[in-house]
Amino acid sequence: MAYPKKRGPRNNRYFGAFLGIVFPVAGWLLFYLFAFYDKLTLREYWDFLFSSGNMAAALSLALIANLPVFIYFMSENCYETMKGVLGVTLFYGLLIVLFKFF
Repeated sequence: MAYPKKRGPRNNRYFGAFLGIVFPVAGWLLFYLFAFYDKLTLREYWDFLFSSGNMAAALSLALIANLPVFIYFMSENCYETMKGVLGVTLFYGLLIVLFKFF
């Protein structure tokens, strides 16, 4: 049985791309708050990730925050928003590969 696509202001790629950018950044900041807040400042943490080569790992953990967003919009049949979230997630994946190998 085919489910109809939802229409409306929430079902567009730009909104999905916005959420796809915001949620991993929030996930990255939450990881910093829970793991490193008492040890490093945010600037020191940023420098640590670049100097130690752990930026790819931190971004990979941050991308987990996009999973509930993707699943929610899939359950709501907002396919255009899903495409925006997926597109940004793939872009983040490309950044992860670049940080890992270059």
